Amino acid sequence: MRIRIIGFPLLLISGLTQAQTTAVITAEEPSPPLNFSRCFSHVPLRVDTSQGNPNAPITVTADVLEATRDGKILYRGDVQVEQDQRRFSADYVELEQLSRDVLAEGNIHFTDGVISVDSDHRLTGNLTTRDTELDDARYQFHDEPGRGQATRVQLSNNTNQVEFKGASYTTCPPGEEVWQLKASSVKVEQDEVFGEAWNAVLWLGETPVFYFPYIKFPVKDERQSGLLYPTFDLGSENGTDIRLPYYWNIAPNYDATLTPRYMEKRGTMSQLEFRYLPVEGQSGTLYGEYLSSDDKLLDTQWQDEARWLFNWRHNARFDTDGHWRGNVDYTKVAGWDLDYIDDFSPPVGLLVDNQLMQSFSGGYYDRHWQLTTEVRDYQILRPNLDTQLDTQPFQLAPSLALTSYRGFGDFDLAMDSELTQFNNDDKNVYQATRFHAEPKLVYSVVNQPGAKLTADVGAYYTHYEQDIPNTLSPYYGNQTDEGLGFTADSLDSSVDRLLPRLRLNGTLVFDRDTQWFEQDFTQTLEPQLQYLYVPFKEQDNIGLYDTTDMRQDYYSLFSDRRFAGLDRISDANQLTAGFTSRIYDADSVERLRLALAQTYNFTSPRVRLFPSDEPSDFKRSFLTFEGDLNVDGNWFVHTEAQQDTRNHRLAAGNITLEYNNEGKLGQLGFRHLNQTYFPDASLGNDLNQLGGTFSWPVDPQWRLIGGHYRDIELKRNIDSLIGLRYDSCCWAVSLVWEQSQKEDSLLNPTDIQQETLIGLRFELKGFSSFGTGSGEFSPGTSLLPYYRPFNLNN
Repeated sequence: MRIRIIGFPLLLISGLTQAQTTAVITAEEPSPPLNFSRCFSHVPLRVDTSQGNPNAPITVTADVLEATRDGKILYRGDVQVEQDQRRFSADYVELEQLSRDVLAEGNIHFTDGVISVDSDHRLTGNLTTRDTELDDARYQFHDEPGRGQATRVQLSNNTNQVEFKGASYTTCPPGEEVWQLKASSVKVEQDEVFGEAWNAVLWLGETPVFYFPYIKFPVKDERQSGLLYPTFDLGSENGTDIRLPYYWNIAPNYDATLTPRYMEKRGTMSQLEFRYLPVEGQSGTLYGEYLSSDDKLLDTQWQDEARWLFNWRHNARFDTDGHWRGNVDYTKVAGWDLDYIDDFSPPVGLLVDNQLMQSFSGGYYDRHWQLTTEVRDYQILRPNLDTQLDTQPFQLAPSLALTSYRGFGDFDLAMDSELTQFNNDDKNVYQATRFHAEPKLVYSVVNQPGAKLTADVGAYYTHYEQDIPNTLSPYYGNQTDEGLGFTADSLDSSVDRLLPRLRLNGTLVFDRDTQWFEQDFTQTLEPQLQYLYVPFKEQDNIGLYDTTDMRQDYYSLFSDRRFAGLDRISDANQLTAGFTSRIYDADSVERLRLALAQTYNFTSPRVRLFPSDEPSDFKRSFLTFEGDLNVDGNWFVHTEAQQDTRNHRLAAGNITLEYNNEGKLGQLGFRHLNQTYFPDASLGNDLNQLGGTFSWPVDPQWRLIGGHYRDIELKRNIDSLIGLRYDSCCWAVSLVWEQSQKEDSLLNPTDIQQETLIGLRFELKGFSSFGTGSGEFSPGTSLLPYYRPFNLNN
């Protein structure tokens, strides 16, 4: 039940009401719900009464019938009275023929398809007006778990209204009345979603805990303004952390949630989320947080500074065909506040992010061409501890892109182009206007089942107008060993780069039927070859604006790029060979996929990402392997490995094992990265991390979750979590303990601390919603959320 009016507390309680919020934003994935048939098997189905006939004939059956001289008809023994959807049974029924008044007594059961009422005492009503009253009754709504008792139940046919006197109300199953609302008067309109109650008291078991002179509550699963469940956390950083959200259902297409948040060690913060659906095709969210001052920053230079966050997300389709679209993704905190995400864990921005994006984009999307534009900036949340980190991403101010595609029989013609202005707030950093055009013509030489060969001819043309300062900042210059090696003299103010490209790509698919463990399977072998040629052109005279090394995997080896971004186009004279093998079961479910590939360079690539990079003389890429296994629909394995065949060592690798079946989840993973994996920078140490997560039902009511990730190389824990939840049909409580690493960029920028958090959640189900699960209790930790890396086609 969702509460709207002010109430008077009789006893402090650990959970109030929760209003549903289902309008704009997709909710988190819920934990597996309780068995619905077990919780609500007593709830009858609703009967459609909209087509009912008030003049339908009345049918009465009984063991004994008697007529009196004063115009009454008496029915005794298993009396059944039916008129259309309305019917009742009793031990004794008395009918006044002239007035058509009815009196029933003993073992009364009444139903009209919307509500059922039982009484051991008396029913009075009129067969013409169809108004009915029952004394000392028990009632149950149809298709809804709401039920209770009342000293009198009054059903009015003209207004479709039910009124209860001396009533109780709960959504708990019979015999499990953990909570109930007791009121002197309750009214429910049968076609409405809300009921009203006066002089009401909320009871937990045998204890009254809250008094309401007036409340408005839902009898159906609809949104209603009111207090949400409070959250209680106890952490080493914030101390006691209490949030008490209030949900405001402004209109069917607008709502808001206001949350006062008290933090023992920091103060009281205000949080506000406003969601909107102004017109069809447009939706968005405005979210903000504000803390006037942080008690934890007393006696520091920031003691009088407000801490705040603003986020705006908007998606728009401006026409019915979806051609014109727009998007906003804007997040910002105070410029000095590097630790905001770590300290307050807002619902926008991830803890592992070191930057917040501010983007406005839009465009026209057609089947064969797209015209888009974007303005983008970033806010960096990391300290300038050394020159290597003394950098800011470039702003797109703006970027305009045009892409087109056309097919002509065996030929495909495509064009990708863009015009971008790169700005930077640091005046000691180069800036530029870049135009790029990339036409290509693809010819399908062979396109048959089991065999494909394509020839791809294209070109890269890029023009730069660069604004170069007289002195570059240390990060970009060559003043220090950590610098990227650019100088004002090495960069040209105007640059034209034109590079042709040739790519041949061929794939064969062989398959055979086979059997393993007396089961039928189909196995494929898919060899793939690609030749790529791009001539060399010196590019150290071009600054880096949006370009970095591309992560290498099986699929990237068959790309035509070595760098992500357009500021570096690598020369290539190379052959990539690979093969994929798949196994399908008799139902065409892909059970196994293995892929192996390597690139051989006839000439070593000469294009460098940074001028300070050493030239590469590698003739071969890493030998790259990927594998996915679906054992039986419950057990899954994913693994990747990149072998440095020159130095005979594993450059990178990971493996994930998962069991997922009927709400039981367990995942174990390991990741390795050699310290020399990136050619432009050293990790300092090998990266070796081991961890796992699980969510396991102990029984239908109890669920245990946990997660633990450890850095084996540094011998320290990254994140650990353990949680326990009790989940009944009527109420739920969960307790979570988590300890994770936290960087303090403001007070201790070189120190990594351990933060411990204890969280308690309590809810009374049906007092605000009719669901039987919760989305707040799920596997994964705050730093490393749960995800599934498996890529099989099922």
